[in-house]
Amino acid sequence: MLRISILLCCMAAVNVFGQITINKNHMPSSGDEIEYSNALAFGVDVSKTGENVSWDYTKLTNTGDDKDKYVSSLRTPYLLNFGFTTFGKKVTDTLGFGNFQFKNIYNFFQTSDASFRDVGMGFQFAAIPLPQTGKHTDADEIFVFPLKYGDKDSTTFDVEVPISAGIKLGAFIRKGNRVTTVDGWGKISTPYAKDVACIRVKSVINELDSISVSTPSIKFGQNVTRIEYKWLSTTEKIPMLTITGNEVLGRFTPTVVQYRNEWSKVSPIVVDFESDKVSPKQGIVVSLTNKSKGDNLSYVWSMSPNTGFVFVNGTSENEEHPKVVFQDTGWYSVTLKATDKNGSATETKEDFIHVRDRNSSVTDLKITQFDVYPNPTVSMVTVSPKSKTDFYNVEIFTYAGEKVSSTTLKNDNQITLPSEAGIYFMHIHSDGHHVTKRIVRL
Repeated sequence: MLRISILLCCMAAVNVFGQITINKNHMPSSGDEIEYSNALAFGVDVSKTGENVSWDYTKLTNTGDDKDKYVSSLRTPYLLNFGFTTFGKKVTDTLGFGNFQFKNIYNFFQTSDASFRDVGMGFQFAAIPLPQTGKHTDADEIFVFPLKYGDKDSTTFDVEVPISAGIKLGAFIRKGNRVTTVDGWGKISTPYAKDVACIRVKSVINELDSISVSTPSIKFGQNVTRIEYKWLSTTEKIPMLTITGNEVLGRFTPTVVQYRNEWSKVSPIVVDFESDKVSPKQGIVVSLTNKSKGDNLSYVWSMSPNTGFVFVNGTSENEEHPKVVFQDTGWYSVTLKATDKNGSATETKEDFIHVRDRNSSVTDLKITQFDVYPNPTVSMVTVSPKSKTDFYNVEIFTYAGEKVSSTTLKNDNQITLPSEAGIYFMHIHSDGHHVTKRIVRL
């Protein structure tokens, strides 16, 4: 009887000590680069829950690797907007379409003894390249500490990011609530590691993302409900496994599956390209030259805006070296996506092509003949011509077209922009040639 009692006590102790607790020390921080893999979502089961569960996900199919990179807010395009105690993670390069396209999207986080919080976001709006940022008036508490089996909490969040170019033009708004339950504990096995002690956290997020336009007053958006399952351990700074999806009539459908992993040792794709013309007239054929490096690559070319041009001479957006004719004047950004069997990489060159009116008498000048930096800037830019002997004239115009300065220069020079933040255009004239640079003053 004594031996049986001792055995029962030991078993109870195993159960007790098998339940881990998550705190701030198990969260990511500035400087962390954490690798993960994406996996096929079809057929993934999340039904197991409760105590002392063994979750076996070793047969997940890897569809490509990526990294979460956490950097100080000072190393993002949004400078000091979020202070010294926050850090950002780049969500994506672009999201949306046309003039309603968001670029360089970052979420910003803060860790304390009490929680791991999403405290704000920053992005650039396609129609207005100035950095746009907003702090949560009600932070999104992703995890509330200490986090252990049986815990349940409900939090709300609210953030508004004004869209401004000197005056408020509108806003991106995100608000909603998060209900989090720690519904299981045990061990998890994935292709990365086996039998890792963990807890499972289920979050139901109800979110409304909307865009408001000030003039005229317009507001449109979409309600989104998603469910996240995360298996957290004390050995990793991101979940061992994350499964995201939605639930309809009580049935969960996974859409995204990611698990902690090591970076695959594959040859990276290096994406690069150039153009034989960067300031063509309407109707002139522009030859894009693909300079990407990788094995058995396939390609997709795209432009922003996505209208006002056609691929010609039998080429298409999937051609290695396409030819394009631009029908509309203005600035075009060019994006090249290269894909191999292991994944893809993308390169975007902002405002790469400046299409001039077909009746323009200005001679084309390759933009690479002058370097203008930094851009964006807080006050001054340096103009650096490739030829150190030529005189050149620099004119500064406001976004509305008002000339604010005109100077004749030689060699490298610093130019002070007007004190008001906004978008300025720099026209550089040299030896009968002309080029325009768009400058953002913060």
